[in-house]
Amino acid sequence: MQFIPFVKYTSCGNSFVIVDETEQSLLSEDDMSRFAFQATNISFGVGCDNLLIIQRCNELSLQSINRSRDYWIQPPQEEQAEFVFRMFEPSGEEALCCGNGLMCIASYLLDKHGISSASIMTEIPLATPKVIKIGTDQNRVGSWVNLGHPRLTPPELVNGEYAALVDPAIHEMQELVVKFRADDLKAYTTDNELRIRALLVFTGEPHLVIFPDSDFSAPEQADYIFAGSNQGVERRESFGSWLVEHIGNYMNNHMRHIFPAGINVNFARRLASGVIENRCFERGINRETLACGTGALAVAYIYSQMHKLNISEVDVLPHRCCWHDKKAKICIKQNSDGWQISSDPVMLFDAVYRFPRKKNSLPELLNKDHDEIVTEDRKLAV
Repeated sequence: MQFIPFVKYTSCGNSFVIVDETEQSLLSEDDMSRFAFQATNISFGVGCDNLLIIQRCNELSLQSINRSRDYWIQPPQEEQAEFVFRMFEPSGEEALCCGNGLMCIASYLLDKHGISSASIMTEIPLATPKVIKIGTDQNRVGSWVNLGHPRLTPPELVNGEYAALVDPAIHEMQELVVKFRADDLKAYTTDNELRIRALLVFTGEPHLVIFPDSDFSAPEQADYIFAGSNQGVERRESFGSWLVEHIGNYMNNHMRHIFPAGINVNFARRLASGVIENRCFERGINRETLACGTGALAVAYIYSQMHKLNISEVDVLPHRCCWHDKKAKICIKQNSDGWQISSDPVMLFDAVYRFPRKKNSLPELLNKDHDEIVTEDRKLAV
C-alpha cells in the first residue's frame, strides 16, 4: 500500500489531479497508468478529467519513460527543458498535451515552488516532444502557456489522403458524413445524415474545427448547438448537447481510417469581433468537456487564418463552462514567439490517496478494457 500526496486544480471547469515527482519518485511508469483510473473516477477514486504528473527533465526521468514506453528512438536531451509534463487519460494511456492542464501546472509551480515561469516538455508520446514556456503573471490574475505556432497534424494521427492542404498548418476535410438513425432527428429535420466541412490543425493535440453556421449541410442545427442556458430553452439545450456528443462519438468510432488515434471535435461560432464561442468533444475522455485550451487555440487560429485577419488577441468562451460561470473565458494572444493561452486556475484542495500496489505490467494494463479495470479495483476496495 502506498500513500500518494496530490493536489487538485481546476481551470475553466477542467479539473486535474497533480502528482509532484520533482523531488522524489512516487509512482512507477506502470503505476502512473493505473493510478489514472483512481484519480479520474468519482466513485472509486478522487474524480477529475485527467491525472497530471510533473517531473524534473533529467536523464533519469527521460530514460525511465523510454525504457517503459519505448516512445523515442533516442531520448530527448535533458537540457532542453526544466520539467516534463505528463498527462494520463482515465484508460491509463498517456495523452499528448493539455492547455488547461499546463496552466494548472503553471499555478502549482508558483504556489508550491515559487517558480513564476519555466520551460516544460510536453507531447511526450510523439517521436519528438515539444518544449514550451509556461508561467503565472506576477499580479496573479492568471496563468499562461505559450503553445508555439500551430502546425500540421503529425502523420501518425491523420490519414492525409482524405485531406487537402489549405494553409501551412491546416488540412481541410471537404465532406465528412455523420449518419443518424431514422428517428434521431425526426423532431427537427427529415434528414438522416449531416455533411460537414471541417478544418484540421495541431496545437499540441489534433483538433477538427467546425463552424456549424457555414460548415453544416443543415446550418439551422447550429442554433441548437449554441442554445444558451440563459435562454431557458431546456429542449434546445438537451438536443444541442446530444448532437455534439453524437457527432464527436461518430467521428471517433466510424472514422478511424482517417483519424487512427481519434480526434478532438470543436464547434465554434463568432459572437463579436475578437470573441468566439466554442464546444469541444475530447477524444481522450470520449465526451464533451467543459473547456479545452488547445481547442480554444485551434478555433482562434483557424478563424484568423480563414478570414485573413490580423488578430493579436481573441477571447474564446467555453460554452459548457459558461453555463456555470458566466465570466469563463480563455484568452488567446499572438506574438512573435507563437500563440499564448491564459486563464485563471484555482487550487481546490490537497490530500493523500491510499493506493494499492499491483503487479500488473503496463502492457497488460493497457490491453484490458475499462470494465476489467473497474472490476479489479472494486475487489481491491473490498
